Amino acid sequence: MILKNKLTKEILDITYSEFRTKFAKETQDAFESYRNTQLNKYYLNFKDDNSLEFNFYFELHWNFNHFGMSNWYIERM
Repeated sequence: MILKNKLTKEILDITYSEFRTKFAKETQDAFESYRNTQLNKYYLNFKDDNSLEFNFYFELHWNFNHFGMSNWYIERM
């Protein structure tokens, strides 16, 4: 994965497992924001958080960049 800092333009080239450990808090914050957004849509009916989490990680690139409040964004996976 290639991550880039919005402020310093620093670039990180890390593996997915390193991303999961280093950016765990940012990923969790992005998931909570995604979850709240999806649950506020009255026409969607999710049975549990597993389907929400699957959908979040299926489009991790977009969701992390748009729902996360991090200075880092995923440039390429």
